[in-house]
Amino acid sequence: MYDCPACRVPLHGFEEVCPSCGTKQKVRITEGGGKRTSALFAGQQKAKGPNYMPVLVIILIGGILVFWLAQSSWVGQVMRRGPVQEDPLEKITPMQARQMVASKINESLTAIGAKGTVTWAQHGGGGPADINFNGPVEITVETQLSDPQLRFQIMDPIKDLMYKAQVLSIVVKDTKKNATWTRNVSMPAASQQGESAPSAQE
Repeated sequence: MYDCPACRVPLHGFEEVCPSCGTKQKVRITEGGGKRTSALFAGQQKAKGPNYMPVLVIILIGGILVFWLAQSSWVGQVMRRGPVQEDPLEKITPMQARQMVASKINESLTAIGAKGTVTWAQHGGGGPADINFNGPVEITVETQLSDPQLRFQIMDPIKDLMYKAQVLSIVVKDTKKNATWTRNVSMPAASQQGESAPSAQE
């Protein structure tokens, strides 16, 4: 409560004019007891925070668009294909490949329980050679096989190495059965391989 400045009559604080002298008063509280809210602020709503929804929608649409473009580009193709598998034979030299060929032939002969001799020669009948010859070569393996099918156990393990080793031909001779089998590879198409039919009577 407070007193009217004019007539000193006690007032409650919500009177707009003094009931005693009629002097206008400054309203200090509402009739319900609360503080009076200015009319300037009474009609205003509480200020809202920033709306981030449009920004989030734009970011989402942009992310989908970038993903779609990446899938249709060379980057997407690389991602779908995965890492490129390197050919382990690309890292070895022809001499290393020849050493692997010689080793595999010896291992195959041991595995089938046969003995044999391995002869190196220049490819195309150019004369004798050895494992260190600088140029295409051919290999002749002379042995005795208990079963003609065992020749595959000599030829097959080296077929993927032949082109890298510049071994363009391998001949397996069965001296017991007087049979010969030949497998050739071509330069430069290493994938063209084939085995000839037996060139001698069994």
